[in-house]
Amino acid sequence: IAVVIFAPAFEEMYIRGFLFEGFRQSRLGISGTVIVTALIWALLHVQYGTYEIVSIFGLGIILGIARYKTGSIWSTLLMHAFWNFLAFLATALYADGLLG
Repeated sequence: IAVVIFAPAFEEMYIRGFLFEGFRQSRLGISGTVIVTALIWALLHVQYGTYEIVSIFGLGIILGIARYKTGSIWSTLLMHAFWNFLAFLATALYADGLLG
Protein backbone atom coordinates (compact mmCIF):
# COMPACT_ATOMS: atom_id res chain seq x y z
CA ILE A 1 0.00 0.00 0.00
CA ALA A 2 2.83 2.40 0.83
CA VAL A 3 4.66 1.79 -2.46
CA VAL A 4 1.62 1.68 -4.73
CA ILE A 5 -0.69 4.26 -3.13
CA PHE A 6 0.92 6.53 -0.55
CA ALA A 7 4.28 7.21 -2.25
CA PRO A 8 2.71 8.08 -5.63
CA ALA A 9 0.05 10.23 -3.95
CA PHE A 10 2.59 12.23 -1.94
CA GLU A 11 5.10 12.54 -4.78
CA GLU A 12 2.49 13.56 -7.35
CA MET A 13 0.89 16.13 -5.05
CA TYR A 14 4.28 17.64 -4.27
CA ILE A 15 6.14 17.32 -7.59
CA ARG A 16 3.46 17.59 -10.26
CA GLY A 17 1.00 19.46 -8.09
CA PHE A 18 2.72 22.10 -5.96
CA LEU A 19 6.12 22.42 -7.69
CA PHE A 20 4.78 21.97 -11.22
CA GLU A 21 2.28 24.77 -10.83
CA GLY A 22 4.83 27.11 -9.28
CA PHE A 23 7.46 26.47 -11.94
CA ARG A 24 4.88 26.66 -14.73
CA GLN A 25 4.06 30.21 -13.71
CA SER A 26 7.75 31.15 -13.66
CA ARG A 27 10.10 32.03 -16.52
CA LEU A 28 10.77 28.32 -17.05
CA GLY A 29 7.62 27.85 -19.07
CA ILE A 30 6.13 24.44 -19.68
CA SER A 31 9.19 22.75 -21.20
CA GLY A 32 11.47 23.89 -18.39
CA THR A 33 8.86 22.92 -15.82
CA VAL A 34 8.56 19.39 -17.19
CA ILE A 35 12.35 18.96 -17.23
CA VAL A 36 13.00 20.49 -13.80
CA THR A 37 10.22 18.55 -12.04
CA ALA A 38 11.38 15.31 -13.71
CA LEU A 39 14.94 16.01 -12.53
CA ILE A 40 13.83 16.78 -8.97
CA TRP A 41 11.72 13.63 -8.93
CA ALA A 42 14.61 11.52 -10.22
CA LEU A 43 16.98 12.98 -7.62
CA LEU A 44 14.53 12.03 -4.86
CA HIS A 45 15.26 8.42 -5.81
CA VAL A 46 19.04 8.41 -5.14
CA GLN A 47 18.71 5.07 -3.35
CA TYR A 48 18.59 3.42 -6.80
CA GLY A 49 21.34 2.90 -9.35
CA THR A 50 22.15 5.12 -12.30
CA TYR A 51 20.04 3.12 -14.78
CA GLU A 52 16.98 3.30 -12.53
CA ILE A 53 17.42 7.04 -11.90
CA VAL A 54 17.67 7.70 -15.64
CA SER A 55 14.53 5.59 -16.16
CA ILE A 56 12.75 7.53 -13.43
CA PHE A 57 13.78 10.79 -15.09
CA GLY A 58 12.34 9.55 -18.40
CA LEU A 59 9.11 8.55 -16.69
CA GLY A 60 9.09 11.97 -15.03
CA ILE A 61 9.16 13.60 -18.47
CA ILE A 62 6.18 11.47 -19.54
CA LEU A 63 4.30 12.27 -16.33
CA GLY A 64 5.06 15.97 -16.72
CA ILE A 65 3.68 15.97 -20.25
CA ALA A 66 0.59 14.09 -19.05
CA ARG A 67 0.16 16.63 -16.23
CA TYR A 68 0.34 19.49 -18.70
CA LYS A 69 -1.95 17.88 -21.30
CA THR A 70 -4.64 16.80 -18.83
CA GLY A 71 -4.34 19.74 -16.43
CA SER A 72 -4.72 17.32 -13.53
CA ILE A 73 -2.55 15.25 -11.23
CA TRP A 74 -5.09 12.40 -11.26
CA SER A 75 -3.73 11.02 -14.52
CA THR A 76 -0.15 11.17 -13.26
CA LEU A 77 -1.11 9.67 -9.92
CA LEU A 78 -2.73 6.69 -11.62
CA MET A 79 0.19 6.23 -14.03
CA HIS A 80 2.71 6.49 -11.18
CA ALA A 81 0.76 4.02 -9.01
CA PHE A 82 0.54 1.57 -11.92
CA TRP A 83 4.29 1.90 -12.58
CA ASN A 84 5.05 1.23 -8.90
CA PHE A 85 2.67 -1.74 -8.89
CA LEU A 86 4.48 -3.27 -11.88
CA ALA A 87 7.87 -2.71 -10.20
CA PHE A 88 6.57 -4.22 -6.96
CA LEU A 89 5.15 -7.23 -8.83
CA ALA A 90 8.39 -7.78 -10.76
CA THR A 91 10.41 -7.60 -7.54
CA ALA A 92 8.10 -10.09 -5.82
CA LEU A 93 8.21 -12.50 -8.76
CA TYR A 94 12.00 -12.21 -8.96
CA ALA A 95 12.34 -12.86 -5.21
CA ASP A 96 10.16 -15.96 -5.58
CA GLY A 97 12.34 -17.22 -8.43
CA LEU A 98 9.56 -16.82 -11.00
CA LEU A 99 11.47 -14.14 -12.94
CA GLY A 100 15.12 -14.06 -13.93
